[in-house]
Amino acid sequence: MNEPRVLIVESDDALRAMLFTILRHQPVGVDAASSTEDALEKVTNCDYAMIVIDMDVPDASAFLVRFREERPEATSFVLAVRDGRVDEFLDPAYVSAVLSKPLEIDMLADLVRECALVVPPPEDPLPCPPSESDILTRLDRGPYITN
Repeated sequence: MNEPRVLIVESDDALRAMLFTILRHQPVGVDAASSTEDALEKVTNCDYAMIVIDMDVPDASAFLVRFREERPEATSFVLAVRDGRVDEFLDPAYVSAVLSKPLEIDMLADLVRECALVVPPPEDPLPCPPSESDILTRLDRGPYITN
């Protein structure tokens, strides 16, 4: 069985890199998207146990609707991160849970680890490419071929 995958949808480069770095040390594969267009492409090609989306990303609400329309069979746990505005789109048909900013990093890592491990995989999983965290881990180990 493949490890569960987590998708981070965050438009801020520094925050996306920080979340990726923290979550790649959990027992999950991690991918990141800087836009909802990038995120839609990723969820079309891979099953994610969990999607962590910053609701400040442009078109975040539209992404949630399109994701559920295009992948109704997906079992993904969707964690929306928000700044506390009450007018945000947080329909339970599209969002599984909500965290308010500022995030407690340890709590987020625990939540991602626990949720990603209990979300059931889809009955007919998509053949996902290697996760970005797996690729980075391989690169961290050095070259495959030595001269």
